[in-house]
Amino acid sequence: MYIARWHFTAREGQTNACITHLRKWAIDVGDRIGWKPSAIRFIQGAIGEGEGRIELEVQLDSLSDLEGAWSDMKGVPYHAQHQRELEGLLVPGSVHWTVHRIVDFSVEE
Repeated sequence: MYIARWHFTAREGQTNACITHLRKWAIDVGDRIGWKPSAIRFIQGAIGEGEGRIELEVQLDSLSDLEGAWSDMKGVPYHAQHQRELEGLLVPGSVHWTVHRIVDFSVEE
């Protein structure tokens, strides 16, 4: 299992607008590429991280699932529209992805 995180920083005063926009993106794009609402969550900075720091997090079974979703995004016309609309709300250069592997915490040997 993997967790992919799309990180970015909202411009000053644009945090709520970004979160609202991401909710629309999750319906217009996320659902069309197989990312169900139960697999997505939004994370906002609170302590030790600015409130404008936002992450969209999705849990995936495999890296090929992520690659397939990214490929499928290209075919969803709403994705390009959302990118254009989000661009003015984000700090330039703050956008990046990270991918994390979920490690079982069990202590069994």
